[in-house]
Amino acid sequence: MKPLALLIMLTLSATAAEQTVQYSVRGLFQPDRKDALTNAATALENCRLIEVNYDLARATFAYDDEAQGFKKAKPEQILQQIDNQVRNATNHTFTLQQPRALTDDKLKRIEFTIEGLDCLGCSYGAYSTVVAIEGVERATASFHDGKLTAFIDPAKTSREAVAEVLKKKDIKIVEANDKQEPKPKN
Repeated sequence: MKPLALLIMLTLSATAAEQTVQYSVRGLFQPDRKDALTNAATALENCRLIEVNYDLARATFAYDDEAQGFKKAKPEQILQQIDNQVRNATNHTFTLQQPRALTDDKLKRIEFTIEGLDCLGCSYGAYSTVVAIEGVERATASFHDGKLTAFIDPAKTSREAVAEVLKKKDIKIVEANDKQEPKPKN
């Protein structure tokens, strides 16, 4: 390689700076969805998925700030660029948002047992209903155990408000006194 070509190549690689960003992920409602996001991320251009934190519903991405779509982009444009790619790669089952302002110690964990929560589609339906509620910061819905869990900002919503929205969507909550006790054996 000629010295000038080597110098140009070294200069280009020195100016290309990889940046990282972390976003909240909507659609990460069950542990196996982490694999779905990771697999879909292989299709991303000029950025890559570094880590997915299921427990916090967050993902970290790296991007080349000199690459097309990222050069001189503002933070909201970077989010939009990566979010569009993630949405397209996942048929719009995942979306990205700026991380929430509240820390976990300020959130309240609420849990519901849901009747008929027995498949991935049902879990997604219950999950998408709950995460659309103002004040719900993140949620999970597992058909493995029939439970829906939400982490809420108590200043914006309550367990009762979330329960009301679920009932309006015909999602039946199993109340503690509705649970069937095992019948005693004779």
